[in-house]
Amino acid sequence: FIDAFNAIKASTSYNSPLINTLFTGSATNNAGTATFRSLSSASIANGSVATAAVNVSQRLCQSADVTAHFCSATGLQLLSQTIANPFLFQHYPQFSGGINVFDTSDYSHYKALEFIFKRRITAGLGYQLGYTLSLSKDNRSWDPSLSTVSTANAQSASSTPFDLRNRALNYAWSDFDRRHVFQGTFVYELPFGKGKRFGKNASRLVDEVIGGWQVAGTVLWTSGRPFTVYSGINTLSNVVQSTADCNGCTRDIGKLVVESGRNFWFDANTRALFPLNAPAAGSIGNTGRNFFLAPPYFQPDVSFSKRFRITESVSFDLRADAQNLINHPSFDLPTATVTSSIFGRINDSVQNNARRIQVSGKIYF
Repeated sequence: FIDAFNAIKASTSYNSPLINTLFTGSATNNAGTATFRSLSSASIANGSVATAAVNVSQRLCQSADVTAHFCSATGLQLLSQTIANPFLFQHYPQFSGGINVFDTSDYSHYKALEFIFKRRITAGLGYQLGYTLSLSKDNRSWDPSLSTVSTANAQSASSTPFDLRNRALNYAWSDFDRRHVFQGTFVYELPFGKGKRFGKNASRLVDEVIGGWQVAGTVLWTSGRPFTVYSGINTLSNVVQSTADCNGCTRDIGKLVVESGRNFWFDANTRALFPLNAPAAGSIGNTGRNFFLAPPYFQPDVSFSKRFRITESVSFDLRADAQNLINHPSFDLPTATVTSSIFGRINDSVQNNARRIQVSGKIYF
């Protein structure tokens, strides 16, 4: 496809057999290549192969119920802001403090496979389900133009290079990486009432009771985000803490446990796997940046509605919207410094809101 795209860009008279096959022509009987030019002229002029490929995908799949996409992106020479550079001499010593150096030494890679399943409303049921399997890796996820991160042990501290001479030490799963993402929306008109499967010959009074019910909602589930566990000591430099050593740790930190009325992601046995006063001087921990994986995120939102017919042209809708219907908490990251007295504990912070129910009414006329 890229070869065909470049050939079309180079010559306005070239007809590509591949594009002719993909685009069989428009209603005006244009050749496939001419149709492609008319739909993607701006992309061709700008050399935007990816945008043109999306146009092709949308053209081929516009009437399909199942769509699949694969995408890949690589970022090179990304803007980075390093720590104060010890090898940069200050020509004006009267200005004290460190010197922030911007360079283009960062890089990232992203790959994803996306599936979309659609069902147009048929027999009262319609839905759209989406699933994304992705992998995002980089050596910095924090925006360097907004903040300089140094000795803090927060999640953003992983944006500071462990070693200026070896940026690859920071190359790992992105702070925002979510390996699996499932999202679904649906609407279902219950098959009760006049003209429906059950009660199709119901009287006006019965229809007002059993008819006009609808349930709809959205569901979001994602796998956990990665995070870094720090040793609490600086063994490689005086700027950023080293990652922790762990004897036998896996990425999945397990389930939520309660100890003395407090929530922990690391139970006592897991916390014992992290030795104190490690790693050794001149090295970083064997876990590395973003080695650990937090538990999944889950959020179900559902609405129920009932329509009352007042006259032929006037109706009243009564609905209840429930956010986080089952009141499921998705806890935030734990305290992730080995030397902390509350290592592994969650400070009662959550990523989502508690269940909220809103009741409303609407008149249509």
